[in-house]
Amino acid sequence: MGRWGTGDHIVVASHGITANHMSWDLVGRKLVESTEGDVSLVALDHRGRAGSADIPGPFGLGAHADDLMSVLDSLGLASAHLAGHSMGGFVVALAAERHLDRVEQLVLVDGGLPFEIDLPPDIDPEQAVGAVIGPALARLDQRWGNEDEYVDFFVQHPAFQPPANQWWPAAEAYVRYDAAHDSDGQVRSSVNKDAVIADGGAAIIDPESSSAIDRIANPTTLLWSPRGLVDQTPGLYPKAQIVEATARLPHLCPELVDDTNHYTILVGDGGADAVASALAALFV
Repeated sequence: MGRWGTGDHIVVASHGITANHMSWDLVGRKLVESTEGDVSLVALDHRGRAGSADIPGPFGLGAHADDLMSVLDSLGLASAHLAGHSMGGFVVALAAERHLDRVEQLVLVDGGLPFEIDLPPDIDPEQAVGAVIGPALARLDQRWGNEDEYVDFFVQHPAFQPPANQWWPAAEAYVRYDAAHDSDGQVRSSVNKDAVIADGGAAIIDPESSSAIDRIANPTTLLWSPRGLVDQTPGLYPKAQIVEATARLPHLCPELVDDTNHYTILVGDGGADAVASALAALFV
């Protein structure tokens, strides 16, 4: 678990499906700076990732939502504002439903709305996850000779090509934190693949887990990116879906974060500015 700042106003954050708490590093630093230390950001490593890689199941969005409440307990908080990126958006929305009296406002970062994808009704969870986050899932079975080679793999990622590569330094911290070393010296991702399949299956093909945003009334800001996981257009959420969701959900306030993709909306300079600003606004 990481904490940025010592201020008494605290936001608790949930990371993406193959990420870790360090994906919030740039946002955390910008939030502390912009609020002159008045607001703190706390983010955990969800079970099956990085510092929590060896924590066993149950996995799934509900388990992660409940773990967020354990973070509130550890901080002595009766309730808190929550933020979530990607999978974390579904986690915090589900936390708001499961723990109504403990969750205040939400900030979703390119996640939390059910995905509009056409999948066979009997699709295997691993296939469903691969259909949405293919390269990220495939990475979990790969090995590299050393940590620098693992980092270079990310440097070559489509999401970090020019001009987005100028934001690479902010992403490198969470990539290095993710690196795990096998007994033979090879490097792999620390992420537990079983956890990813369970979590991704819930977010993609389980309507009960993925649609908590429909059943809550917490004021919710949705920051969304025009480009996706491999910098493709449209991103995870086409504009038409955002328009439809806004008309249907009176508690949802969307904001397009221009010139970002699914990763740089959190680790890019402009994206992190927008996220930090939305978090700071929770306390105005």
